[in-house]
Amino acid sequence: MSWIATKLFIKKSWLWLKTYWYFPLAFFYTLFLYMFFKKDSPAAIGVLGIRSDSYKEQIKTIDTLHKAEADEKEKINKKFVETLEKVDVELKKNNDKLDRNKKKRVKEIVEKHSDDPERLAQLVKESFGFEIVE
Repeated sequence: MSWIATKLFIKKSWLWLKTYWYFPLAFFYTLFLYMFFKKDSPAAIGVLGIRSDSYKEQIKTIDTLHKAEADEKEKINKKFVETLEKVDVELKKNNDKLDRNKKKRVKEIVEKHSDDPERLAQLVKESFGFEIVE
């Protein structure tokens, strides 16, 4: 019985090794690296710590930039909505309607000149024939 059990164990082991050959390879590779570099392990751990800190700093910077970009986009969108409402009110006074092309023109003006209210008012006056008073 012992020989049959041993033979079965060897066959199953060989099948497992053929299927999952990378596990033993990774184990022996790790063991080799540990033996070869164990004297420099504090340096390696230090490098990993520095990389981790760098990663955290990069993530923090990306988050900050994303928040600034989102705030800027929201600011421009708010300015667009305000300008669109003002244009709509003025057009209603003149019994005119705000159509798709006029909305596109307002959006284009606001996107390009949202930081300069004077230029924004001037372009709206030129495009639609009335002034926006802030």
